[in-house]
Amino acid sequence: MNTMLPPIVPAFDLVSLVKAAAGEEEQPWDLSRVLLHDDGWENAILETADGWMLRFPRDETLDFRREMRLLKMLRHRLLVPIPDVEWMGTRTRFAAYRKLTGAAFDRARYAVATEAQREALASSLARFLAAMHDSLTVAEEAALNVPVLSHEETLELVVKDMSWLPASHRKHAEHLIGQFATIWIGGNVPGPDVLLHNDFHTGNMVFATPVGELTGVWDFTCVQIGAPSFDFRYFDAAPRDLLERMAGHYQMLTLRPIDVRAAVVANRMEDLFDVLETRRMDLFDAATARWAAADAGL
Repeated sequence: MNTMLPPIVPAFDLVSLVKAAAGEEEQPWDLSRVLLHDDGWENAILETADGWMLRFPRDETLDFRREMRLLKMLRHRLLVPIPDVEWMGTRTRFAAYRKLTGAAFDRARYAVATEAQREALASSLARFLAAMHDSLTVAEEAALNVPVLSHEETLELVVKDMSWLPASHRKHAEHLIGQFATIWIGGNVPGPDVLLHNDFHTGNMVFATPVGELTGVWDFTCVQIGAPSFDFRYFDAAPRDLLERMAGHYQMLTLRPIDVRAAVVANRMEDLFDVLETRRMDLFDAATARWAAADAGL
């Protein structure tokens, strides 16, 4: 049996993706009206008018086959719907599944939400992470060859490009790097290691209402093994109140401690990595302004 994967689509513009989808035999989707979601780092997605999501991986380094196996294993182990892959491309590499329905998170509405609404939302997010983190056995993780997070590698990549930063910004970056090294490489983040979703932000989720409970989670491309606190990092500015509530609920559910400050530092180190990779000072200024607002509780 041929186990080779089909090639990745040569370009990720709307025309190229529609052409790839149309090139499949007996495809069940309607391509007469499509919407391109091209803001993801790992995948580009075509959304069809009849409710299909066609997800195209962006490069060969993504373990497409592992993610497909993982989604199948997790289908009945988590508390909310996740992508249920019904079709995989035979001529071009992509996965097709039905759209998860629900509302997008609304940060402005969270700011005026009631205490009960905030607690319900935070609890639903924590319950998902608790289930996700215990969803596979050690043997299953090994069989899937799930990679282990390397914080040393992150530090090396950032330090290597630090010389590009202007002197006026380097002090701020060096302070962050020092915090990251002390917390994450110094072994000061509580474990145990678990299966991380590792891309757990509100853009990958749907909710019952804009500040309602979690009802679905997209995109399991980035799963890795690491400390539970790492999965909380993208809620640094969600706002911070939601991060702290989530951490509290998770700790009550699992008896595992969550280091909120470690999560915040991990997120900001990722922001710094993106700045250095793109060499855009406007991103650095925007990030530092966002950090200050988050620290002020805004």
